[in-house]
Amino acid sequence: MRLKNICKVLGVVAALTLVGCGGAKQATETTVAETTTAAAETTKEETTSAEETKAENTKDASAINVFAAASLKGAMEEIIAEYNKANPDVKIALNTDSSGKLQTQIEEGFACDIFFSAGKKQMEKLKEGGFIKEGTDVDLLHNKLCIVAPKGSETKVTGIANIKDAKSISIGESSVPAGAYAREALSKAYPDLGISKESTGAELQEKLGLEVIENSNVTKTLLSVVEGFGEVGFVYVTDTYGKDDVQIIEKVDESLSGKITYPIARVNNDEADEKISAEADKFYDYLKSDDAKKIFEKYLYE
Repeated sequence: MRLKNICKVLGVVAALTLVGCGGAKQATETTVAETTTAAAETTKEETTSAEETKAENTKDASAINVFAAASLKGAMEEIIAEYNKANPDVKIALNTDSSGKLQTQIEEGFACDIFFSAGKKQMEKLKEGGFIKEGTDVDLLHNKLCIVAPKGSETKVTGIANIKDAKSISIGESSVPAGAYAREALSKAYPDLGISKESTGAELQEKLGLEVIENSNVTKTLLSVVEGFGEVGFVYVTDTYGKDDVQIIEKVDESLSGKITYPIARVNNDEADEKISAEADKFYDYLKSDDAKKIFEKYLYE
């Protein structure tokens, strides 16, 4: 009995010692728990945000859903405004991002009536998957790749020929058409480096010997340069329209980048009723009209 009581006392002493000396352990455990909870909450918020974004793109069955490359945003907003002057009762929901992301969204079932891509690869993939209405895909516009720097920049870079003189470059991810065109141009300008359209940012950084900032669409690439994260960057000429805070250093020759084509097509949308489908056909035709062409040309498209 005495031995049992002694053990109890020793147990209490040990517990008090752990409390006194193990504060750091308890704090660590609390920190881990808080971190895990925060991570779980962040993941939940991101998932909820993604679900809300998807719901936003599919909930309005009364709208024509247009998915357009990020570089088309300004021109498309103006075209939609002009179209609505004559068709005020027609709702048009514009979703802009990289063509690769838009392709994925369509494949995942997002409601889309018209797809306007900055690259033929994404359109071809959707055609192969049966998402595009047969015979509606048309090569509508052309663009040019260029190298830009912030206005008044003192960069030594004068073009792709000496782009390795930059400390950093901003470029779209390989799934972003502008990023793929830039990689194509770099692969031809520096054939000995082994650059391909699929080269990752880390691979480009190693091969070029400078910092590479990758972006999820061409709009973010331009912003990255303007804000000084990339000394220079690859964007489209059209992205510089109306921008006073950026300068074009060089328009990349098509012999390096390849011809930059913007195809457009009607998408098979099972969620659209006959009325919306008919309205989508009309707006699709309008985008190919001379009136729309004038606006596209204003934004430097060819």
